[in-house]
Formats: sequence, C-alpha cells, structure tokens
Amino acid sequence: MHVKTHFSIKDLEQLSGVKAHTIRIWEKRYDLLTPSRSETNIRSYSSACLQKLLNVTSLYNDGYKISKIAKFDEEEIAELVREREISNNHTFAIDNLKMAMLAFDHDLFEKTFDQLLEQYT
Repeated sequence: MHVKTHFSIKDLEQLSGVKAHTIRIWEKRYDLLTPSRSETNIRSYSSACLQKLLNVTSLYNDGYKISKIAKFDEEEIAELVREREISNNHTFAIDNLKMAMLAFDHDLFEKTFDQLLEQYT
C-alpha cells in the first residue's frame, strides 16, 4: 500500500477547495506554506502543508480573514480548529476524513465516521 506523502498544487486545490492561484498568492503574500521545489521549480507539498491548508481553509470558511490567520503559528491554527470542532463538527469531520484517507489512517477514519453516525442517526 502506497501512502502519498507529497502533493502537487493541483492536489491541494482539489482537496481543500482553494484555487491554485489563491494558494500561490497566500504563499507569496503571507508565507503561509513552504513547498519544496523540483529542479524545474515545480512545487511539492508535504502532508503537513496539506493539513495546515485544510486547517486554514476551515478557519477561512468560518469567517476568519486570511491576514489574521497568517499571523498565527501552526499550533494556534490547530487549536482554533479544535475549538471550532465543538460548534461545527460537520466541516471538521470532513477534513478529518480527508486526512485519514490520505494517510490510510483506518482508526481515525473509523472514529470520525462513527462519531458522525452517532450524531446524525
């Protein structure tokens, strides 16, 4: 079983719902993500970058301004996301399911899925 550990900007766009152009702008303007680069200057993102982008996207979709999010470190962003899990479980659960699938984390997937079943049945 192959676990994907690096992602293209197109992968990030599809998984986060944020357009590639916007991701590039956030990188340049706010130093939000730091992809590695190939010899031909093609971006490659780690799973940590993907997780950060999913967290940032969750906060952004909840009404936080990107300029404010960019001032937080990764731990503060993750903490804000955990806090909003209580009030907005649906979006958080979707992000968790995405990360669990990408990491082939069966336990996290099952736990999240079970919580959703319990909540909505």
